[in-house]
Amino acid sequence: MAKKNRKHSKIDKLPADIKETVEQMMQADFTYAEIADYIRDCGFEISVTSVWRHATNLNATVETLRMAQENFRVIMDEIARYPQLDTSEGIIRLLSHHVIEAINNTDEEQWKNIDPIKLIRQSNALIRAASYKNNMDLKNKDIMEAGMEQVKTLVFEAMARENPKLYAEVTRFLSEKQEDLK
Repeated sequence: MAKKNRKHSKIDKLPADIKETVEQMMQADFTYAEIADYIRDCGFEISVTSVWRHATNLNATVETLRMAQENFRVIMDEIARYPQLDTSEGIIRLLSHHVIEAINNTDEEQWKNIDPIKLIRQSNALIRAASYKNNMDLKNKDIMEAGMEQVKTLVFEAMARENPKLYAEVTRFLSEKQEDLK
């Protein structure tokens, strides 16, 4: 797979204060010609096409950032709604939603152009991520349960030693409850 070249525009090479002003002008809907004139007035040569190219890339970057912020907000809302979720579960849910949405919005012609091997690899990566998370949850649960068993053992041993009457009462109570469950 060919490595994508980094984009370096003439505007990227401008002094920081001029570049910042230019990008603010782009967001404030100045025309490309007005922006090119401003840059020329600052003593730098530039074409309207160069301004257009930088504005296109800037808009794509800003839109990507907005999408990332929106996705993060959705994840945080989901986690707030379901406190038992952790961040990775929220991310997996969001990715799964986007995958399903992309599948539903793909028309027949696009399916012909999709590399099935790449699609399978990406699907496997998502499945592995979910599986890894489930595996970690199980391991953590096992560790917590083992820890609770250890605490119970310590408590019962201490109770039997220090307060045998209470120990006898608690074990009798637990035995009765265990019989009730059968």
